[in-house]
Amino acid sequence: MKFIKNCFSFATCFILLIIASCNIEPYEDFINEDENLPDVIQAGTFKVDFDGQTFVADSPVATVIDNVINITGIKTSTNEGVILTVISNAEGTYQFGVTQNQVEVNAGAYNTNLKGTGETWSSVNDFSTSQGEVTITKIDQVNKTISGTFFFTGYHVSLPSKEFTNGVFTDVSFAAGLVTGTGNTFFAKVDGVEFVEDSVNGVATSLPGLSTIGISATKNSMETIGLSFDSDIDPGDYSFSGLSIPIAQYNLSLTDSNLGEGTFKIISHDKVNKRIVGTFQFTASPLLGGGASYEITEGSFDITYL
Repeated sequence: MKFIKNCFSFATCFILLIIASCNIEPYEDFINEDENLPDVIQAGTFKVDFDGQTFVADSPVATVIDNVINITGIKTSTNEGVILTVISNAEGTYQFGVTQNQVEVNAGAYNTNLKGTGETWSSVNDFSTSQGEVTITKIDQVNKTISGTFFFTGYHVSLPSKEFTNGVFTDVSFAAGLVTGTGNTFFAKVDGVEFVEDSVNGVATSLPGLSTIGISATKNSMETIGLSFDSDIDPGDYSFSGLSIPIAQYNLSLTDSNLGEGTFKIISHDKVNKRIVGTFQFTASPLLGGGASYEITEGSFDITYL
């Protein structure tokens, strides 16, 4: 039972790190890496039915980064958001909530307030049973838009599940690069060489059996240093010790994951203003055994998380 719970924690944290490194903000922070992509993004449509009503996003946005598609529908009046993450960059149908290697998980999630203390429902349950699916019907590389349909069952840590049905996104504009969080700082070295990230973000999320803060520093290649803590963590000295929260990860890609053992210090945690400051170091070793290990040193972060 402990192994299953720990695997749940690791796979869930991987989902949170994907969310953290993808765009869940409106358009002002997006990096235009394609000179043919307009500076002002023209959104398409994004809607889904749940709780007896239709959620219609007024700010849908997407990213297509190497082997990850992220599509987010935001209702700016309430900061509600529905986030779809697909480990692919191609058209097709993908199952939510199923993993074969405890690393790659497609996921749908709904948060009641992306900029506050929102509640989250996610298509994560037992990692072996599909909790829905998304079909990417068209990726228009000329106009930089993406379209498709989706549905999923969302699970909460303590509240009843929700059914998300008749989901559709049409001609949602996507960026080809990562977004950069504002006001966040991050530093670390990998085997003595500075890790120079293209994006650093933090997200507080509640999922079934787990409430965490995820910090993700990511390069455009999807090389990532990720940290996950309990959402109510207080200042003090702590350890990373494997699959249980807190977790440290160094991922060379979405399929090359290394789990950390080491120490970290929370210098301050302002739970009202959602700012966390700390330092860390850890040794990252392959999740499935074998292969090289990596030394992550001189780590520090000052993050205002969503």
